[in-house]
Amino acid sequence: MSNLKKRLSAVVRTLAATVVLGFAAQASAADLPQGVTDSEILIGANAPLTGPLAAAGGVVYPTIDAYFKKVNDEGGVHGRKLKFIYYDDAYDPSKTVGVAKRLVEGDKVFMMNTLGAGTTAAIADYLKEHNIPVIPAMTGSKRLLSYQNIFQMYPDYSTDGTLLAKYAVDKLNAKTVAMWYQNDDFGKDELEAVQKELEDRGMKLVAALPYNPTDLDFSSAVLQLRSANPDVVILAPAPKPLSQFLKDAMNLGLKSQLLVSYAAADISVSRLAGRGAEGVMFSSYQTSLTASPEDPKMKELLDFGAKYMPGVEPTNYMFLGTFMAQLAVEALERAGPDLTAEKVIEVMESMQDWDGAWVVDNVSYGPDQHGLGASAMYFMKIEDGKFVRLQ
Repeated sequence: MSNLKKRLSAVVRTLAATVVLGFAAQASAADLPQGVTDSEILIGANAPLTGPLAAAGGVVYPTIDAYFKKVNDEGGVHGRKLKFIYYDDAYDPSKTVGVAKRLVEGDKVFMMNTLGAGTTAAIADYLKEHNIPVIPAMTGSKRLLSYQNIFQMYPDYSTDGTLLAKYAVDKLNAKTVAMWYQNDDFGKDELEAVQKELEDRGMKLVAALPYNPTDLDFSSAVLQLRSANPDVVILAPAPKPLSQFLKDAMNLGLKSQLLVSYAAADISVSRLAGRGAEGVMFSSYQTSLTASPEDPKMKELLDFGAKYMPGVEPTNYMFLGTFMAQLAVEALERAGPDLTAEKVIEVMESMQDWDGAWVVDNVSYGPDQHGLGASAMYFMKIEDGKFVRLQ
């Protein structure tokens, strides 16, 4: 063979090899799910950076982003870096729909986390249709439990309501129980569960009073509860309305023991309600609320905050953000390097008594349990302006 033919043959072989490698690379990329490359995983979120939950969103989502940066600094997840993209939806379900479409169809995210019952419900079918895992949804909504792709970071509100009713009767020896609740999915789920648990014991609520999230004065409800004079009042509110309720209850002489849903378990209640918060009991699933600063997990959390969020006060919203981020990372770690939405869902449904998070112990899910299990819950009360765990 002449030198010219040899050179031509070598060129042809090189071109053929390049084409084959190009097709192989394309095939490999085609095998990866949306939002996943050999070097990166895209995760998206709707974030209430304005509107009624701006105080929460303004801390929770920067915390998640900071935690993902920590993970990236330590090598990522199976060699892939995490990229976090979030847009403001103002806690408005009609805006959440546009945010979700931008993330899924524009940014092409692999996975999402969400905040809010109504906002998550507004996009639940859409995310299911596009096979987007939601880890986690920051809610405990009963109606979202049937979605295979959605895992809630709270115990569902029905579980909470059941435990509150059991505690009132079994631990506080209540013979009469009343309830004050937020007039939405959250409050109604709690109410339904409390009513069912009491009915199973041959009891009924002596009063059930709703309030609207925009209400500012709760003196009328307090007077009605004082007239009913129950042994225990179970409350299912948000923290800010609870604070005003407690001030009204103290000023108007409501003497019943108050037992509150975990949804309002924020120490800001004590600062806002003052003496009215003393002795109030809460359900909880966050170990961080009663942990000592010397607790090893709390020390890790506070060290993280000091390094990755300097100047930001460690608050409950920061704690919640770290839990959301840690749960997502744990799911991705367990799913392995050959990442798919189906594997993420499978490993989440097999998670039992995971204690790797900083702020929650005994994290469990299952095929029929897409909210945090009751094994993670306990009770506490406010003493001298601090949460104290009850045995």
